Order: sequence, then structure tokens, then C-alpha cells
Amino acid sequence: MTQPGLDGDFGGELLSTTVKRLLLDRILGGEYAPGERIVELRLAKELGLSQSPVREALRDLAAGLHIVTIHPRRGARVRLPTAKELADVSVVRSEIDALAARLAVETLSEDTLSELAGLLAEMKASAETGDFRSLASSDAKFHALIAESSANSAVTRVFDQLEPFARTFITFSLPNVDVSSILREHADIMSALEARDGERASRAARDHQLNVSRLIRESQPWA
Repeated sequence: MTQPGLDGDFGGELLSTTVKRLLLDRILGGEYAPGERIVELRLAKELGLSQSPVREALRDLAAGLHIVTIHPRRGARVRLPTAKELADVSVVRSEIDALAARLAVETLSEDTLSELAGLLAEMKASAETGDFRSLASSDAKFHALIAESSANSAVTRVFDQLEPFARTFITFSLPNVDVSSILREHADIMSALEARDGERASRAARDHQLNVSRLIRESQPWA
């Protein structure tokens, strides 16, 4: 049976891209654990697809995000990035997110600001209940919405490549750190965006990602 959401033409999206998103969500959601094998044929049967789009999706995850490793005769396995890799990504994200926030100020609608405020509220609620996977999801949507609102395709392309690494950090390491500073930093970004202060929003976004990089280095939940 075809997996719900995988039938149709996906608005012109390549089938392999849809499978890639599904696999990424499963990995970051913990359905596939680090080191676990992803069996290409089994997944293709589950989704009601040929192996070709599944194989291409796995190759993209291996080559682009390095979150999957592929070995001859041993197939594909989930790879958890090292703490240094995640910290390095957050340093790069600090500049991308800073630029996105400054550009977004010029185009943000009231509806978008309302959506961002709702996502921030979801993050706080998830932190209070210790639901770090939900927190990671709301966090990802918060920053993605700002990147999208930058109306700069180069910013969104780079953001889309780096964002999964941030979700990896939140999902696997936040239970080991104090999240209060992270929530305050999101509130600072939100306040600057509401004030339409591009420079303050840019600075708040940059400081947030640099703090994330520091937290990763200090918590070291994995090698």
C-alpha cells in the first residue's frame, strides 16, 4: 500500500525528495536509531515504490547531510554527527540566521509574526513537559519561517542544508542542558522582529546560534 502523502505528483516535487524528507523526519524523530540499518527494499515495499527513489534519497542524505552512511554490501545506516560537526554547523548558522532575520524584517506580515509567536509558545510548553522532540519541531519551524520570510532563495537553500543538524542537537542533547537560555534567545529574536528592528533581530539570531554552538561543545553528549 502506498504510504499516505506519497501518492500524487507532490506539486512537482521529485519523488526522491519526498522520500528524503520522510527519512529525515524519521531519523530526527528517533524512529531510526544511530547505527541502525535502513533496508532499501523493505522501505520501498512499505511505501509502495520502486527502489530507485529510495536509493536516490539515501544517497542524497549521505552526500549532502552526511546523516546516512552507505557501504558496499552492508547498505545504508544512520550516522549521528559528532559534537564538533554540530558545533561547527551552528557557527555557520549564526551568520545565515542573522542575515535571514535582518532581511525578514522588511517583509514580515502580521500573520507571520502571529505564527512565529505561536511557535514560540509551543516551544515553551514543550520545554515545560520535557517533550524535546516537539520542542525540536517547533524550533525548526520557527527558524525556517524566518528564513522563508527573508525572500532570498540563496538563504533558504543554505538554511535547508544546515537545519537538520540543529534538530539533531535539540533532539539528542537538550535533555542534558538547561533550555532556559535558548527560550530567552528565541524571545529576544521575536521581540526584535515585532519591533521591525533588523539590526537587533540579526544580532539576536547570531547570538542564539553561537550559544547553541557553545552548549554543544560543553554538553558533549556524544563523541
